[in-house]
Amino acid sequence: MNQELPHIYTVSSLTREIRQRLESHFSLAWVSGEISNLRQPLSGHYYFTLKDAGAQLRAVLFKGNHQHLRYRPQDGGQVLCRGRLTVYEPRGEYQLVVDYLEPLGLGALAQAFEALKTRLQAEGLFDAALKKPLPFLPRRLALITSPTGAVVRDFLRLLRQRHPNLEVLIYPVKVQGPEAAGEIAQALDDLSAYPGVEVIVLARGGGSLEDLWAFNEEVVARAIHRCPIPVVSAVGHEVDYTIADFVADVRAPTPSAAVALVVPEKSELTRRLDRLGATLVRGLSRRLASDRRHLLLMSRQLPDLRRYLTDLRLRLDDKAEVLLRRTRRHLRQQEQHLNLAGSRLLLLSPRRTLEMSRQRLAQTEQMLLHRWRRGHQERRRHLDYCQSHLDQLNPLSILKRGYAVATLLPAGTVIRQATQVPPGANIRVRVAQGRLDCEVTEVAGE
Repeated sequence: MNQELPHIYTVSSLTREIRQRLESHFSLAWVSGEISNLRQPLSGHYYFTLKDAGAQLRAVLFKGNHQHLRYRPQDGGQVLCRGRLTVYEPRGEYQLVVDYLEPLGLGALAQAFEALKTRLQAEGLFDAALKKPLPFLPRRLALITSPTGAVVRDFLRLLRQRHPNLEVLIYPVKVQGPEAAGEIAQALDDLSAYPGVEVIVLARGGGSLEDLWAFNEEVVARAIHRCPIPVVSAVGHEVDYTIADFVADVRAPTPSAAVALVVPEKSELTRRLDRLGATLVRGLSRRLASDRRHLLLMSRQLPDLRRYLTDLRLRLDDKAEVLLRRTRRHLRQQEQHLNLAGSRLLLLSPRRTLEMSRQRLAQTEQMLLHRWRRGHQERRRHLDYCQSHLDQLNPLSILKRGYAVATLLPAGTVIRQATQVPPGANIRVRVAQGRLDCEVTEVAGE
C-alpha cells in the first residue's frame, strides 16, 4: 500500500518560509514596552530588547533610521516603536526592525530636549570656562536670522539708533522646519572663516517648542561650540530657553535685548569719552606741576658733576695703563708659548712617518703581487688538469675510438640489448661525427 511521503524541510528552508509568512502578516506593527540590554556597536545601530511583565522581543534600530529621530533610546525607557517583524535566519530568532521610536508619557520633544541637554552638559559644552567674552565695541557683527521676519527689521532699527556706524552682515537662513538646523550650522561655519566678524548674533522671534526646535538640534549646538567667534543667542521670548542658549557665549532674553548687549550706545560713549578726557587733562596737569617741583628740588641736591667727571677721567687713565701693561705681558707669554710649540712640532714632523709608511706600502704591494701570481699559476695548473680529465670522460671521445650509441625512435631510448628492438623498428645511431637513421631487418640475441 503506497503512502505519500511527507514534505521534509531543511532548517534553512523552514526558517526562510517562516520569515516570509511573518513579514507578510506583520509588515507594520506598533509595539510598546520597556527598553533593556541596549547596546550600540561601532556600526552605529541600536540593538535592544523590548519587554513587559510577560514577554520580551528583540529589536534593532538601524543607523539610517535613528539619525533623524530627536529621541535616543535609553535603558529602562518606556517607548512606542513602529516596525516590521522579521526572522534573523542565522540564529532562527524573530525580531522587530524599528523605523520609528518615541517615548511614552512625557512628550517626545520635551524628553528629547532634556536628553540632549543632559548629554551635552555632561560633555562640558555648557561650561562657563569656555564662554568667550564679547568685544567692547565690535567693528563688524553678523546676524543669522530669517530675512523676512520682523526680527531683522527691529534689530537693524535699534542698532542704527545706538551706533549707526557699525557694519552689519546679515546671513539669511531658515529658522523653522526640517532644513533650518542644517542651514544655521552651515551659517556658523561659514562666518567663522569670514574676515573681520567679531560677534555673531543668532536671532529668532518667539514661538512654540516645535517652532523653536531648530535651535535645539545637536548639529546647531556643535556648530556654536566649535565657532571661534563669540556667539550671542537671542531666540524667542525671555521665558523661552533652547539648547543654543546654553551653549552660546551670551544669552539675550530677546533679539532686541541682544542689541544692547552687543553694541554700546554711541552718545553714551561720547559722553564717557568727554568725561574721561577732561579727567585725563586735569590729572596730567597736576602730574606735570608735581614733576616740575620735584625736578627743581633734585637739581638743588645734585653734586658738582664737573669735579666728579674729572675724577672719573683720572681713574680711567690709571685703569688704561694697568690694562696696557697686562696686555703686553700676556702677549709676550703667548709668543714664548708659540715658539716652544713650534720647536716641538719640528721634532715631531710627520715627513719621517710618512716615508716609513710609503716603504711599508711598497713592500706590501710587492708581496701581494707575488702571492697573486703564485695563486694564479696554481689555479691555471688545476684548470688544465681538470680539462684533460674531462676530455677523458667525454662520451664523444669514446665515440672517436669507433664506438656508437643506438637509440630507439621515436622515444629516443638508449638500446642496451638487441632483444629490446623488434624487426622493422627505426633506430638512430650516433657516431663520433654525425648520426645514422636505420631500419632493423634482423635481431640476434647474442
